[in-house]
Amino acid sequence: MTEGAPAHGSVAHLLPQTYKRQVAEWLEEDTPSFDYGGFVVGEEISEAKLLGKSEPIKHCATVRGPVRKLLLGERVALNTLARCSGIATKSNRLLRMLREAGYPNILAGTRKTTPGFRLVEKYGMLVGGVDAHRVDLSAMTMLKDNHIVAAGSITNAVRAAKSAGGFAIKVEVECQSFEEADEAIAAGADIVMLDNFTSDGVKIAAAQLKEKWGRGTGDRKAFLVEVSGGLTEENVAPYVCADVDIVSTSSIHQGVKHVDFSLKIVPKGKDTQKTSGESLEVLPSSQLAFQISTERLLDVYYENYWAAYPIPLPKHHLNQRRLESNHGMDKLLLVLQYIGSIFAPWTHPEPHYEAAEKALGSTDLPRTPWNVLALMIFATAQLHTNRTRESRRSLDTATCIAMELCMNTKEFAVAYGEGSPVLEESWRRTYHFLALTDQHFSIIVNNPMCALMNVPNLADLPCDDEFYESGNIPPPKTWQQYDMREFDDVEVVYSSLAYLADISRITRYIMKSFMETGVFNAAFVATVDAKIAIWHSLLPASKRDPMRQDGTVDEVMFLAHLMASILTMASHRPFSSLEYSFEELTTSSFSPSVPFMDAPKQVRPVHTARTLKACDMQTKLLAIPCASERHNIMTGCIVASIATAQIAACKLLDDHALSIARDRVRLSIGYLNAMGQFWTTSATMAKEVRFVARSALTGLPNPIASHPEPAVEIEIPRYELGWPLDPSVQIDIYAGMTIPMDLDAQTTGYTSSSTSSL
Repeated sequence: MTEGAPAHGSVAHLLPQTYKRQVAEWLEEDTPSFDYGGFVVGEEISEAKLLGKSEPIKHCATVRGPVRKLLLGERVALNTLARCSGIATKSNRLLRMLREAGYPNILAGTRKTTPGFRLVEKYGMLVGGVDAHRVDLSAMTMLKDNHIVAAGSITNAVRAAKSAGGFAIKVEVECQSFEEADEAIAAGADIVMLDNFTSDGVKIAAAQLKEKWGRGTGDRKAFLVEVSGGLTEENVAPYVCADVDIVSTSSIHQGVKHVDFSLKIVPKGKDTQKTSGESLEVLPSSQLAFQISTERLLDVYYENYWAAYPIPLPKHHLNQRRLESNHGMDKLLLVLQYIGSIFAPWTHPEPHYEAAEKALGSTDLPRTPWNVLALMIFATAQLHTNRTRESRRSLDTATCIAMELCMNTKEFAVAYGEGSPVLEESWRRTYHFLALTDQHFSIIVNNPMCALMNVPNLADLPCDDEFYESGNIPPPKTWQQYDMREFDDVEVVYSSLAYLADISRITRYIMKSFMETGVFNAAFVATVDAKIAIWHSLLPASKRDPMRQDGTVDEVMFLAHLMASILTMASHRPFSSLEYSFEELTTSSFSPSVPFMDAPKQVRPVHTARTLKACDMQTKLLAIPCASERHNIMTGCIVASIATAQIAACKLLDDHALSIARDRVRLSIGYLNAMGQFWTTSATMAKEVRFVARSALTGLPNPIASHPEPAVEIEIPRYELGWPLDPSVQIDIYAGMTIPMDLDAQTTGYTSSSTSSL
């Protein structure tokens, strides 16, 4: 595990000669003065197996001695070993992360160790390849704010420290600004610590100090720049640069997840066999690092992906289940770790992808609901990382197993729920999302047929995430109750997943009707409009705005509202004046559904306005302040498709209206760019939308940010969505949106005296 120690000797040689005495003192402190258990076990010589958590490599260490003494020292020795091993692993993980970020210099711990455990924790840092910093107060002179105040200035403090310590003791000064660091270097400090700076402040200050005192033409001095203050795995990467010589953090030994160990007495000559609850064996340090690294990837998955795809067990329920010997989630965990690696800056996703693909590609894959869940999530990730064939194969396998298990039935969740309401809830969610994913795969390639189109969805409706996470699952609601909700005397609030499943039913209705009849006319569009209007009108107030009162985003409702937008746009655009360009029809990452219609001119303005309403809805959603990359990856093709409709609208607009329309296109491209940092299909969509926009908007007049003449243009109604834009956003990109009075006249170069509003 160590980065530099093997080239210079074993770090074990750094242990002080008194370490044996200290170990004995630790053991004595925790052992009873009179050991009743010793009477039970006696002094017979026996063997003990020291086991530590391992997957997939298994090792164990054997020790011999009197049983009584082995058991006396067991717990304190194991606790000490677990603490040291955890710190070594975390040290190495953080060091690797910084190396992958391009940081070549020193990573150090701090002196702030756990009382009584300084030797253990410093040793763990060294094994992990991290500098231990000061071992104690005598190792270096650290001047903090109190020292400086007492001495009168930084200069006085540094000179006094140099006088007392002589040439052999380095002096470090804790600085809160560039000016303090500059004074400390001028006074002769060996190290300046930039404490609690921002990441940008660190880079600027370090560069200025090196230019002035190090590589510049002035009075060059030998000094090091250290960065410290609240640095953790999650935030340290932006602070590192070549001008920073030392990064120090106390997080290496704070909040460490211990590597668990166990001691099992084994009769002489017998082999150690793992039984239920015995999952502990000693691992090589490199394997320990990998094992704990994957633990962090699960955390990253839940931080970045679960809210938009809340199907697997909530994090604490999943961790509890993992303690069971036959939890059945081995392949699912590999998939979650792979998706976590996509968001993790310190690791590359490819090894994790290969591990998941190998596990799920087995010819004898067990037909379990856990593997349906794993395959479905994996298929979605494959699709959006440009592995189209592989994703289709994964989803087909998931669908096949789900049908074999009758996963679409009401009884399935209870039959496979093992008596756990939380697990039953997960199975209900799994099938509803499987049906949605099946739809998504068909839509993204513009295929109106999907595998589950004619399979009845009889699964009960899921509950909201707050109940799922707490484990207090209410009695599940049925589709029959949901479909009669308008007759309830008291409004019943269904879950966000229920409303998402309902809008998915409308999508299924459109696809199925078109497949059966081949008809796409005004009457059909009116029916779709009515269904979407009913969906909107029956939404409770708490579901009309995806932004919750606490400032978080309901990711499921965010997706549901976007789906309503794309259904509106796709239904009305073929009858509108928003023409499909050649560039739009040649896109590969998303395919617009284009039933070419020759609509009468008198109805085109109405359909154009309804199409622009969908653009309004999308813009309002994308304007919600949040981390865009945490939205459901299915939203990418929706945003791209509506963006191309907005681009087509730009051809019909000018002046202020054109300026606003272009802002909407920019907002969509910015959203796709944010998603594209993690998902390659979104990056491709952003590229193709830019291509469509360049082709369509080249040659258009530069928009003028002034109000248009009312005699020339009319204002489009805002079409309230039923939920308000959060006032804290402080934007209104709808004001002043105008279009020409006669769209067809605009395209032919003629004007109309008609002033009828759309």
